[in-house]
Amino acid sequence: MHKAKQEAVKQWTNDPCGMLAAKGLSVGTSEFYKQIDYNRYQEYAPWMKQAIEFEKFSGKSVLEIGFGMGTDLFSFASAGAKVYGVDLSPQHLEIARSRFALYNLPANLQLADTESLPFEDNTFDVVYSFGVIHHTPDTEKAVGEIYRVLKPGGQAILAVYHKTSVFHLCVIAGYLLHRRFLKESYQDTLSRIEYRENSDAQPLVKLYSRKDFQNLLKQFSQTQIECFHLDKTHFSFLQTLVPDSLIKKWENKYGWYLLAKSWK
Repeated sequence: MHKAKQEAVKQWTNDPCGMLAAKGLSVGTSEFYKQIDYNRYQEYAPWMKQAIEFEKFSGKSVLEIGFGMGTDLFSFASAGAKVYGVDLSPQHLEIARSRFALYNLPANLQLADTESLPFEDNTFDVVYSFGVIHHTPDTEKAVGEIYRVLKPGGQAILAVYHKTSVFHLCVIAGYLLHRRFLKESYQDTLSRIEYRENSDAQPLVKLYSRKDFQNLLKQFSQTQIECFHLDKTHFSFLQTLVPDSLIKKWENKYGWYLLAKSWK
C-alpha cells in the first residue's frame, strides 16, 4: 500500500472522522450517532443538507467514497436510497456498520480503495465523496474510477479543500509568521489540519482552486462548482473583528470546501 494511504489508515483508524464531537459517549449507541449528526449538520456544516439534497435520491443507487462513520451515507439511506460505501479504515467500517445495524437499514459497506473500486462499469446512479479524494495520492485515477462506475447520465457529488480560501490563507500565514518552514515542510503543516489525538499520522492533504477542480472533472459532460463553509474561526486571531455580514458575503468565494456536481 502507498505510504500516503498507510498514513490515511493510521489517521482515521486512530481518530475516526468526527469522533471528537461525541467524546465521552459510548460508540455504537443511539446517543452517540445523534450527537455526531447534530455536530455535522447543526454545528459544523449547517449548510450541508441543503447543498447535498440527500432526499432527492430516494430509490437511487448511491456509492459513497470514504464513508467515515457513515453519517452522510445514513442520510442518503434514510431518504430511501440504496446505499454502498468504501473506506480504507477498519475502524470507520466497524462504526458505520454498527450504525446501520442499530437502525435496521441495509448498506453494502466494505474496505476498498477509491483508486481501484470493486464494482462493474455503469453501476451507480450517484457517487458521493465529501472531503476524501484530496487525501489519495492519485486523485486523477480516483476520479476516473468514479466516472467508470457511474451509469450514463449519473451524477457525481464531490467536495475537496479549497486552495483560495480564508482558512488556507491563515495556514500559510501561520507557517510563515511562526517560521515553521525552518522545522518542517509545508506539506507537514497541511497534514496537521486534520484532527489528531491518538497518533502521529501525517495524512496527505491536497488543495484545489476552482480551475484545478474543473480540470480534474473535465471528462464529465457537465459540472457545476459551488463554494461553502466559512467560519469566523478561519480568520485566526482576527476572528473577533470579522462581522457576520462579511462571512455571508465571502463564503461563496473564500469558503473551505469546493462542492462539485458533475454528470456523466
